[in-house]
Amino acid sequence: MSVDGLMSVPASADMVARALDRQADYRVLRRMRTIDRRGVPGLKTSVLTGVAIDVETTGRDPNADHVIELAVQRFGIDEKGRIVETEKPRGWLEHPGIAIPQEITRITGIRDDDVRGRAIADGEAVSIILGSDFVVAHNASFDRPFLERRLPEIVDVPWACSLSDVDWALHGFEARKLKHLAMEMGWFYEAHRATVDVTALLHVLDHELADGSTVVARMVERARRPTFVVEAVDAPFERKDALAARGWKWNTGRRVWAVTVDADRLDAELEWATIHVYGALRSPEWTRTDWHTRHAA
Repeated sequence: MSVDGLMSVPASADMVARALDRQADYRVLRRMRTIDRRGVPGLKTSVLTGVAIDVETTGRDPNADHVIELAVQRFGIDEKGRIVETEKPRGWLEHPGIAIPQEITRITGIRDDDVRGRAIADGEAVSIILGSDFVVAHNASFDRPFLERRLPEIVDVPWACSLSDVDWALHGFEARKLKHLAMEMGWFYEAHRATVDVTALLHVLDHELADGSTVVARMVERARRPTFVVEAVDAPFERKDALAARGWKWNTGRRVWAVTVDADRLDAELEWATIHVYGALRSPEWTRTDWHTRHAA
């Protein structure tokens, strides 16, 4: 086998991949495998423990739909933000009490026969989560409400979100979807199951960025900071374009325009909305949030 003249003898697939990696015209994607760092010699003891989670559900409404799969894997990071320890991944299927919609089966591959008679091991799942310093999901605003409704014992556990608590554009990534991030990092996998997505999430968290830090370190740093949700209650309809142009989003559930800002932007955002939305007749409302309350229902 030959790769641009570099090899003239039979070689393993890994050798071929490494040879292609050295060529500017090629990028090699490697199949993602479960991260197992249990008892690896030479790795430092972790100083912070997280648990990566993902859920598959019968729909998008945590008040009406149900969890049909939960996957978790606990991990430890050292003082430099490197994942140095992992525990065995765990996953459970659960019968939702209703027929699984065909669209969900098409997306996840989970059928009614797969979940018949199955249930989440509540005690084990709760123990893993409460035994961690924080929970992380890719799009925690989706996973957290479902998980807290299903396992109310974990309410108030700190949460981080690898989707929103990382400035992906700043670090040179063009997309934020988990599968796209993994591909930009050199991995591929078959989605869409909770157990597979947790493995992908850990690989993404473990990635070293161009500045030498890791994704999980940047995420935890940002997630720990307090933020402020500013809401333009009863904003005049004709101000919707100005709000959208400034980055405010329409919250369908609360029927209000809102934006989330860091502490150093709060005063400026309140002043802007007071003048440009309300004509100085009133001020917007705001709420402080942190990783204990962020992403909750």
